[in-house]
Amino acid sequence: MQVVFWGVRGSYPVARADCLRYGGNTPCIELEAGGQCVLVDAGTGIRAAGQALVERGVEDIHLLLSHTHWDHIQGLPHFAPLYRDNTRLRIYGLKRGDCSLEEVFRAQQQQPFYPVPLDSVPAQVEFVELTDGQSWCIGDVDIECRRLNHPGVAGGYRVVHQGTAFAYICDTDLVTDDLLGDEMPDSREYRQRLRDNVRDLAHRGDLIVCDTFFLPQEYRADFGHSSAEDALRLGREVEARCVTFFHHAPQRSDGEMDQLVADFRALGQEGPEMLAAAEGVQLAL
Repeated sequence: MQVVFWGVRGSYPVARADCLRYGGNTPCIELEAGGQCVLVDAGTGIRAAGQALVERGVEDIHLLLSHTHWDHIQGLPHFAPLYRDNTRLRIYGLKRGDCSLEEVFRAQQQQPFYPVPLDSVPAQVEFVELTDGQSWCIGDVDIECRRLNHPGVAGGYRVVHQGTAFAYICDTDLVTDDLLGDEMPDSREYRQRLRDNVRDLAHRGDLIVCDTFFLPQEYRADFGHSSAEDALRLGREVEARCVTFFHHAPQRSDGEMDQLVADFRALGQEGPEMLAAAEGVQLAL
């Protein structure tokens, strides 16, 4: 499995000299496994991903959406494969109670927000609405989606190919007992289910990409985000091989990101490897 980070920033894109090494684009990750192209999230990083896919002649694309907050979908109108008639794009996301996944994207890509409506793009676009715990296959790639604790309707993914497991756990609060999402049953059993969802997605993952938006002193229980401490604790509990810090706060500079990683490595704790995601980084799992 090949992994490429195209966008790693949270909340909104940034363009500052002190963010150049880690990058300022919002979330998008590319996975290549078993000849299948799988993208995760459609933040502004998907623009560069799309250009690369066109150059490589990739026509079949599967896009996994964590949720439809704007920093995770705002790049799709600028996704070059949308404007090619040989593209087949399938977009997956958790089913919402208020509107369909397709309606969300049609609303974003229409006047007065954007000049080219989704109906006018040459690509074949299909929307697939998922349920919590749903699993399916793309070729010989196994994928599972689980609900996460974040405002709105958010989910994480586990992608497995030939025994190699990638987990995407963003956006979520890994520690709160508050229920942050829409239509979540207020019960002890559902709170435990959310905790189990995270652990099942991450279990012995070769690479788990985690929301590490907050520093401890910045934490807010109503935001639905986590810290590096939370992510590393999860990694130890599930016996992950590597934890990747992701969804970096827009104010976090390259130097601050370097220091964050250095501080944790200096602790010398046993557990998974760690790294902070940066645009352009490619990993072979």
